[in-house]
Order: sequence, then C-alpha cells, then structure tokens
Amino acid sequence: MNRKACLCVCLLLIVLVTVCGFTGRSFFLSKSKFINFEKLEAPPAIAAVNADSQALRVAISSVLLPQETVVHYRSIANFLGLQVDRPVMLIQRKSYAEIALLLLNGGADIAFFSSGEYANYSGFDEIEMLAAQQRMGLPYHQGYIIVAKDSEINGIDDLKGKTVAFTDPLSYSGYTFLVHMLRQRNQTPETFFGRYIYTYSHDNSFRAVVNKVVDAAPVTSLVYDRAKQKQPELAAEVRIIAFSPPAGTGPVVAGKSVSQGQRETLRKALLTMHENRTMLPALQGLSIDRFVPPQPELCEPIRRMLREKREHL
Repeated sequence: MNRKACLCVCLLLIVLVTVCGFTGRSFFLSKSKFINFEKLEAPPAIAAVNADSQALRVAISSVLLPQETVVHYRSIANFLGLQVDRPVMLIQRKSYAEIALLLLNGGADIAFFSSGEYANYSGFDEIEMLAAQQRMGLPYHQGYIIVAKDSEINGIDDLKGKTVAFTDPLSYSGYTFLVHMLRQRNQTPETFFGRYIYTYSHDNSFRAVVNKVVDAAPVTSLVYDRAKQKQPELAAEVRIIAFSPPAGTGPVVAGKSVSQGQRETLRKALLTMHENRTMLPALQGLSIDRFVPPQPELCEPIRRMLREKREHL
C-alpha cells in the first residue's frame, strides 16, 4: 500500500472512532433537539418575570447631606413597606424635578417632596398629599438668606454683582423666594448677580457661605436651626439678612400607582409613626417631630409667587 493510501485509511479510522465515541450517542441529532413549533408552552408567571414589580418604590431627594439621611429614609421606607406587606425599593435622585417626574411617570409610588416641589406639581391629579412634616413644633418653615458673619452685605440690594448659591430651581426656601424678591425689583438672577450656582443641598449651600465659596445663599430655616442645635459654632459663622414668608414643610405624596386602600393605610402609618418607639431614631435623625394631616393651604404663599412669575412671562 503506498503512502497516500495509508494516509487515507488513517483518516477514515479517526473519523469512525470519533463518530462512534461521540459521548456514546448517535451521530445524528435526536428528536429532542428539534423545536416543535406546534407545541405551546405556558408563559412564565409574571412574578417570575419581574419580581420587583410589587415593590413599594419610595423616592427621595435629600435637602440634608445624603450620607447623613439615607439610613433614616430607608428606615421609614421599610416601615411603610411592612404596613402594606410589600418589599421596598428606595430611589434617590439629585434634583426635585427628577423626583416629581419619576412619580408622575409611574417610576415611583410615593415620594418625599419639598414644599416648592409640591406647589409646582400639586395641580396634577396623579399626586395626592398623604401627610406633612412637623419640624421643631411647626408645620411650616421659612427661607433665610445668609451671608458670612463678617460680610459687608446687609440687605438684598447689596447682593448686586455678588456670587450666590441656590439649592434647586424648584426649592421655595432655596430659590423661589429670593428670585421673587428680585422680580419685585425688575431683576433676574442673570441681570442682578455676578454669578450663581446650584448645590442641590441646603447643607451644601450653607457650607458654601461658611467657607466663603459664595457671598450669600437662600436656605431653609430647618437647616439653619439644625446647625444652631447641633453645630452652634458653624451657625455662628453666618448672619441672616432676609426672611421669606412662612410656608408648609415638605409633604409625603402618593402617585397614581398606589391604590386608594393602600393610600389610606400609608397615611395612617405616617400619622401614627411617632407613637412607635422603634421609629423615633429615624424621625429624630431627619429632624421630624411627627407627620401631621395635610394642610395644602400652607403652600399658598409659594403658589402666589409662582402665579406672579407666570404673569410676568
């Protein structure tokens, strides 16, 4: 047998051994390897497809430093989830607008709103106030315009050409009331200030003034009063040069995805939360005395400013 014939025989033997030894199975596909398009299978259960679809989605945009408050918000969210027998998903966003749009578009079930945020979006039927916050004995707060203690700025007119830190475009105490005061002078932030920034945190705005990163900032009275209680040396570094009219504190609101029955359960849970000893650390950590029944009329000063803004457009 010549060399070429030997090579062919060897190759044939290799193929036969491979076929016969193919994991002990036939070389050809078994019937189970074919797809039978006439056989219908039941679709997987909805719960298996999206196990998180039943989670209570709680949205927050913290006006205090996130690392200090997220743990307390999570405790409250978990408590509310237990009341309606649902797991909880805590959602945090940077701005008030992101939280509001999340709720309106069905991406969240309940949210912690700021008062300015609520005044801007309370006209939507999809949003219902469940409860408001009572802080330091009051169901309302004010905006303070603060400057450094040794600053030569003594009033609004002295802010001409200065640098200002706003909190958020939807914040009443951190934006709206100061812009309203400028409007009364036929001015805007663009025409009046030398520069302005957004910090998306009242604490950040407060510290920007303390550290003289900016000349002034409008902040909520809640942050200033909290600093006086817990960090008096920090509060002593600033002066208040103007106040806003009082307005309601930020409410807890529900979106259209929450049934009426669960809304009532959540409302009751919020209004009685302060009676539960295990929830006191979370409430105290957020400087909340208790949740109180909704008082939408407390947001009327903000709505009035927003109406005047629209009339001047």
